[in-house]
Amino acid sequence: MAPKPKLPKPPSAKSHVDNSVGERRLRQIYDWLDSGNSKNALQEAGKVLKKQPNFLCVKVLKALALLRLGKEDECHELLEEVSREVPIDDQTLQAMQICYRETQQPHKICEMYDAAAKKDPTNEEILTNLFMAHVRLGDYKQQQQTALRLYKAKPKNPYYFWAVMSVVMQAYHSDEKIARMVTLPLAERMVQKFIDEGKIEAEQEVQLYIMILEKQGKIQEALNVVEGPLGDKLISYVTVPQLKAKYYLTLKRWKDSIIISKCFLRENLDHWLLIKNYLTSAMSLMEEGEDLSSTDVEYVLWSRPDASIPQIKEFLKLLMNEMKKKGKNVRGPYLAWLEFYKMVHERGQDADQLVGDIVELFVQYFRCFGDRSCCPLDLKQYLPLVSVQCRGDLIKGVWQIVGLEDGELPDTAYRMQQHISTILLSRHLGYHENLSSTEKLQLTTCFLRYFQHGMRFNVDPLPTDFLSNDPYLLLMAHLLLDIWIETQESSRLLDVLLLLEHALLMSPSNFHFKLLLVKCYNILGAGVAAHNVYETLDVKHMQLDSLGYVHCGAVQATGQYSIASNLYDVTLRFFTVNYKDSVDYLSFTYKFGSFMKIEEFVEFRERLSSSMHYALVTVERMLIDILHSTTHTQMLKVVSQMEIQSEKDRMDWKRMTDNRDMNAYVSWDPPERQVSSDLIKETRDADTSFLRLRMLLLRALGAVAELCSSDSPVPPKEVNESVDHSHGNETTVNGKTPSQHPLSSLEKVISELKNTHKSVKEEGLKYNPSKAIGAPLRSRLFDYLETNSVELQLELLSLIAAVVRESFNDGKGNAFTDIGSKAITILRGSVHRAIKSVFETKCASLNTRRELFERAVNVVEMVCLAALVCGVINNILEPSKQVASKKGKKKQKGADCPETVEALNKFMSEMQSIATELHLALGNLRPNISVDAFHSQMSLIATEAGKDTPPCRVPAVGALPAIGPDDITALSTDMAQLVLSYENRKNKDKGFSVNVSAKLSESYEDSLQEIITVLQQKMTYLDSSKL
Repeated sequence: MAPKPKLPKPPSAKSHVDNSVGERRLRQIYDWLDSGNSKNALQEAGKVLKKQPNFLCVKVLKALALLRLGKEDECHELLEEVSREVPIDDQTLQAMQICYRETQQPHKICEMYDAAAKKDPTNEEILTNLFMAHVRLGDYKQQQQTALRLYKAKPKNPYYFWAVMSVVMQAYHSDEKIARMVTLPLAERMVQKFIDEGKIEAEQEVQLYIMILEKQGKIQEALNVVEGPLGDKLISYVTVPQLKAKYYLTLKRWKDSIIISKCFLRENLDHWLLIKNYLTSAMSLMEEGEDLSSTDVEYVLWSRPDASIPQIKEFLKLLMNEMKKKGKNVRGPYLAWLEFYKMVHERGQDADQLVGDIVELFVQYFRCFGDRSCCPLDLKQYLPLVSVQCRGDLIKGVWQIVGLEDGELPDTAYRMQQHISTILLSRHLGYHENLSSTEKLQLTTCFLRYFQHGMRFNVDPLPTDFLSNDPYLLLMAHLLLDIWIETQESSRLLDVLLLLEHALLMSPSNFHFKLLLVKCYNILGAGVAAHNVYETLDVKHMQLDSLGYVHCGAVQATGQYSIASNLYDVTLRFFTVNYKDSVDYLSFTYKFGSFMKIEEFVEFRERLSSSMHYALVTVERMLIDILHSTTHTQMLKVVSQMEIQSEKDRMDWKRMTDNRDMNAYVSWDPPERQVSSDLIKETRDADTSFLRLRMLLLRALGAVAELCSSDSPVPPKEVNESVDHSHGNETTVNGKTPSQHPLSSLEKVISELKNTHKSVKEEGLKYNPSKAIGAPLRSRLFDYLETNSVELQLELLSLIAAVVRESFNDGKGNAFTDIGSKAITILRGSVHRAIKSVFETKCASLNTRRELFERAVNVVEMVCLAALVCGVINNILEPSKQVASKKGKKKQKGADCPETVEALNKFMSEMQSIATELHLALGNLRPNISVDAFHSQMSLIATEAGKDTPPCRVPAVGALPAIGPDDITALSTDMAQLVLSYENRKNKDKGFSVNVSAKLSESYEDSLQEIITVLQQKMTYLDSSKL
C-alpha cells in the first residue's frame, strides 16, 4: 500500500486566544493521523468539536479519520456538510483534497475549489489549485477557462500560457481537421497578441509558440521565430542549431542545411544527426543538378554547399583530418563514409566506383574501433550492403587486423575484443547457418576454449560488471539453440540451461544470460525455475510492460497460479501508481513551464493505460480469483469487489497499444532470422484475439454474479407482462430508466462471445514456429481454441439463462436435457482428448512439457467454470423452493420445480464424474515427469562426431578440431571446474554446482501439484452444491 500523504501542519499561533487553543488541538489531530492512529485522531476531533462545533478543518479531519477506520458513509456525510459551508481557508481545502483523493473522487476536488473560487474570486492560491485539479482530470477546456480567470485576477505570464497550453492540448485530443482550422489557430493568435504587445519574457514561451507553429505545418514561420528577435530568448546552445538544421531540411533549403551542419560539425565531429543532415542535404542538392564548384581552400570547404560526390568526399576527408588534428578518434566520421556509401547505393549508382571499396570502409572502421563493444552494433546496419562475393574478403580483412593464427588464443584483452567482434560479424553474415549440427557442436567447444582462456583478462571484476569474455558463452548458447531448433533434441536445450546457469555464477549481472534462461525454462514448461531467474532480472517500472510478455503468460500456462497472481499484482501496481504519478508530473510541468514535456507525459500515460499487456494482466488476475473461488459465496464477494459492469466494461480495441520490446534478446543471426514485422503482427493479433475472448468471459461472469444478487430472476418488463398486463411496459425509478437487467446483459454478452469466437476462427490464425532468438512463445490462444473452451463457455452460460427462464415459467428441466447435455459432451470430449493425445504422449519428451501443462491448465479451468455454473444455478433455484414453503405466502410462479432440481443434481454428478477422471489422469503423471530419466549425464558434446570427421574451417576460428568419444569434455565438469577456480581466485572456500535436472523436476512437480489442488477444490465445490 502506498504511504498516506503527510498532512499540512497548521500555523502555530493565531491572534485570538480561542483560535490559538484550537490550533494546538488541531496539531494533535494531525500528529495522530500522520502516525496512523486514526482512532485517537477521531476522539481528539470529537473533543475539539464539542468546544468549537463550527471548526471546519477539524470536521474534515474527523471525516478523514472515519474514512481510514472504514466508515465511509459517515465520512461522506460529514464532507457534504462541510462542502455546503463552502470553506476557503487553505487548511480545510487541503484536508478535503486528501479525503477526496483517498475516496477516488477527483471531480469533487474540482467542485470544491470551484465553489471556493466563486466565493473568493481573486484568491490566487485557490484558482491555482482549481487549475491543477482540472489538470488531474485532463479537462482541458476547464483548464483554459480557469487559467484565464487566474490571469485576470493576477496578470502573470505563466498563467496566460497555461491557458495557451490548455488550448494546444484540446487540439491534441480533437479531430485533426478541427485542430488545424480552429484550435491551433486560436492558440497562435493568443501568443501573437503577447508578441505584438511585447510581453514575451521566457524561453519556454517561445518554445511553446514554435511548437504551435510546427503543429500547423508552418515551418517557415517557425524558422523566422528562431532566426528573429524571439530566437535570442532560446538560450540553449543545443536547441538552436538542431532546430535550424531540421527546418532547413524540411523546407528543402539544402544550401543552408549543408552550411549550418558543417558549421556545427566543426565543433562536434561526432554529432550523428548533423552528419546525416549534411549527407541528405548534399545528395538532394546534387540531384537538383546545381553546379557549385569552388576552390578547395580549407576555410572555403567549411562554408561551401557541397553538390557533387567529389565535394562530399572532400568534406568527409576534411572531417577525418580535423579529427586527427584534435588527436582523438570518434566514430562519426568513419560511419559517415558508410552512410554515404549506403545513400549512393540506394540511388542505384555504383557506390564502389563513386565512394570507394565497401570492404575497405569496413576495415577502416574496424581498425580503430574493433576492440569496442559498439563495433558490431555500428556495422550491423551496413552489412547488407556487402555482396555475397565480398563477404569473404571482409572477414579476411578484419581477421588480418586481429592477427591470430588458426587455433591461436588472444594474448591481450584488446585482441580478444577484436576477435569477438569478428565472430559476431561473421555470424550475422550467415557463416554459421551452413554448418551441420556436428560442426556447430565442434564450434561450441572452440568457443568454450576461448572463454576459458579469456578469464585471465577479468581480474577481480565487480558483481555488477559484465565479463569481457561473456559473448563467447552467449554465442555457445545460440549455437546450441540452433541445433535444438534443427534436431528438436531436448538434450541440447538442457545443455543451454546448464551452460547459462554456470555462466551466471561468474557473471551474475548479465541480463542477456537471464533473459535466455527464462525463455529456455519456459519452453520446457518449468514455470518455477523460469520465475526464479526472472526475479533476478529485477524488472521494474516501464519494463513490467515492455518485458512482461517474456514471462507473465508463460508462467500461468504452466499452472503456477500463485506465482502468476503475485506477478500480476506487481504489474498492476505499477500501472496504478504510474497513472497517479503521471498526474503529479503534469502538475509540475505546468508549474515550471516545461510545456514541451506536457504532450509527452500525456502520450506516455495514454500509451500505458491502453497497453494490451495491462489489459491482459488485469483480466487474467480477475479470472484467477473468480474461477478459483472455493464457495459460491466467495465467488459473489470476489466479483462484487471487482465492480465488473458487464455492459460498460468495453475496450476500444483500435486504441490498444503493443508496448512489447521485441529487441530485448540480443541476436547476431542473419537478417532473415531476426524478429520481423510480420512476426510481431502475427503474435499481436493472436494475443488480441485471446484477450477479447477472455474479456468477454469476465464480463459474462460479472453478469452472472449480478443475476444471483438480483431481486427478480427475469427483467421486470417480463414479470409485468406475465403477472399483470395492466402495468406499462417500461419500469422507471424516479423518472429514469434503470440499468439493464443482469439476464439481458448476460444474453447480450453470450451473443457477443459467440460472434467474437466465430470471427476469431474465421481469421484462421495459425502458429508458425520462428527461428528467431527473440520470437515470443506460442500464444495461449491456440490451445485455448483446441480445447473447445469457448464452446463450453457458451453452453454453460446459455444454460444459466435457460434455467432462469425455465424456473420462472414452470419448466421441467428441459434446459439440462438440451443445453446441459451438450456442455457435458464438450467437457468430456476435451478431457478425453487431453488424456489420450496430450497426457499420455506429450510426457514422453521434454520439448512438449509446456504443451502438457498448458492443456492441463485449460481443461481444469473448464471444470472450474462448470463448477461455478452449478453453484450459480443452485443459488437461483434454492430461493424459489424456500419461498414456496413459507406459510401464508401465495405460491409464486415457477417456485416448485422438482424436475429442474433433479436435472441439476444429475448434471452435477456427470461433472463430478468427469472431474474425477481428470484427477486420476493428472495423478498418474507424477511418476513420469522426472527429468533424470531423460538426461542423467548432461554432456556438451555427444558422440555423433567421430575422429574421422573431415576438418571444417570457420571464419574467425579456423579449422575446427575433430572430436570423438574418447576426448569429449563434459560441460558440467568443465564449467563447474571453471567456476570453482574462478571463485577460489576470489578466496572463497565454497564450491558451486548446478543441478538443472533437479530444478526442472521440482518445477514440474510443483506445477502438477498446484493444478491438482485447484481441481480438488472444485470437486469439493461440486459435492457441496447439490440440492
